Amino acid sequence: MERLYDAEKLKFSTLSELMRDAVKAHGDRPLWGIKKDGAYHWMTYSEFGTLVRKFRTCLKSCGLQKGDRIAVIANNSIEFAMTAYAAYGLGCVLVPMYEVQKLQDWEWIFNDSKPRIAVVGNDSIREKLEGLELNFLEKFFIIRPQKERSLMEITEAEEVQTELDPAITGDDVSDIVYTSGTTGMPRGVVLTHRAVVENVKATVARFPLSCNDRTMAFLPWAHAFGKTVELHIFPSIGAAIGLVESNRTIAQNLLEVNPTILVSVPKIFNTIYDTIHLKMEEKPAARILFEHTKTIVQRGKEGKLSLFGRAQQKVLDKVVASKIRAAFGNSLRFSISGGASLSQEVASFFQNFGVRVYEGYGMTEHSPIVCVNNPEVQQIGSVGRPLPGVKIEILHDNDALDKSDERCGEIVVSSASIMKEYYNAPETTQEVIDSEGRLHTGDMGYLDEFGCLWITGRVKEQYKLENGKYVVPTALEEKINNSTMFNLSVVFGAGKPYNVVLLNPTKAFVDKFRADHHLENVSDRQLADNKELREKVSKELQAMCAEFRGYERPQKFAVVLDEFTIDNGLLTPALKIKRREVEKRFSDILEKLYKP
Repeated sequence: MERLYDAEKLKFSTLSELMRDAVKAHGDRPLWGIKKDGAYHWMTYSEFGTLVRKFRTCLKSCGLQKGDRIAVIANNSIEFAMTAYAAYGLGCVLVPMYEVQKLQDWEWIFNDSKPRIAVVGNDSIREKLEGLELNFLEKFFIIRPQKERSLMEITEAEEVQTELDPAITGDDVSDIVYTSGTTGMPRGVVLTHRAVVENVKATVARFPLSCNDRTMAFLPWAHAFGKTVELHIFPSIGAAIGLVESNRTIAQNLLEVNPTILVSVPKIFNTIYDTIHLKMEEKPAARILFEHTKTIVQRGKEGKLSLFGRAQQKVLDKVVASKIRAAFGNSLRFSISGGASLSQEVASFFQNFGVRVYEGYGMTEHSPIVCVNNPEVQQIGSVGRPLPGVKIEILHDNDALDKSDERCGEIVVSSASIMKEYYNAPETTQEVIDSEGRLHTGDMGYLDEFGCLWITGRVKEQYKLENGKYVVPTALEEKINNSTMFNLSVVFGAGKPYNVVLLNPTKAFVDKFRADHHLENVSDRQLADNKELREKVSKELQAMCAEFRGYERPQKFAVVLDEFTIDNGLLTPALKIKRREVEKRFSDILEKLYKP
């Protein structure tokens, strides 16, 4: 496939040089799009470059020096991007956090990294931080203050423009990105300019990209995936980036930004997939047309269509498939999914209707992208081939691994994008980076004959049943969660005679069931035990788990109507399940599932 952007043109060796070169090459082109007064307004690369140099002056006047940390607690914004690139140019280290994060996480991260400056989204965040004993913190900049001057107003009023420090090298630290902490307090992943830059260049080399491309940014930049892709990769090629207003407006903003490339997490694809199927269930005629379209598309892929069949395919593509593509705007060339596993069923669904989705795999400790499918080689269900310069080995010498599948082992990575260390945690660093400099991911998988990586689970999450059989709960959960009936599921069974599962139905399913059975006034506790609801749930659970071995399938289940949120501690800021917290919260229910 013809490449639209030559990755060899990327000569920068630091992130500060990345933006400097982008401003020079693409000055008048749009960079950031912000929704104001009902429409998107665009800031050019040159305008942004000026803001970065001005804010760099502000930071320098605060006495910041190379190696000093700058904390950012904010949603995606021009100010977030401006802070990052201003910091990089002084040799300072960015410590990004989520606005939705718990105060105890902020406290831990601040005391661990000891930033001198904090850029925060609003007055409420500052007030919470001021209630902590953070004697090392010298100054706040507020993005959306109620009374004082905002960060943008302070920056725009600055007259001096400080250029980047030429002494900054690829070996200097650019970021300390704290992991979400599914089993404990967050760990600080120390990334160098070189590690992130190599990841940027390798990813650009893998895809057909252009400065005419446009994306919509809604992945949080406090997470390594969103930060590398949206804050670094797209600017490096001169692309335009529209910022989503909020998670509630993603569908509308997609139509307004009209992206050519979309980088997302499975949740977005799953939501659109679920919405489409729920609508089909409500309209029998539309469902018949929809199913016929899927059949025709599949037969077309297999080369089994007659002349009449091909004519049908054209009509159905216009009547049905085009409407599915329109949900992403009218210009999407392809999409990339990462951050968690995307099911084969969902990926194949969108592929069949003309929405190309390339699944990838990575981790914060690798800056973060390791593998990704692309237009040249795609194996749906896999996470693609390693990026250029990345080597993957599958190790089988871990005693915790299930030896029944000879292909599977722990995934170990070698490349220039591996983190420097875990901050202030040398022993933990040695646990994941071996004497050869290889990163032990803790994930299990195998490489197929095409060189594509398949992920089968986490080493630490794998467990044995009472009978000694191994179970990978995430594989079961991912399959169950493909159902339009379930929001999420959590499988348990370590050391037990059989697996059980907590099932959290979607709000749409619960609301419809209440309305259909006139149960609007019934409590959640009563509804969870409703016989008809449990019969529906049981039937769906059996269908979703049919392909698994008998001992893997959950033998009992409980319907849980509680919300799983960041605020109540059941999800991380990256929306991953905190398995230990779920087990604690619902210990009584789990105990009952094992009683005769």
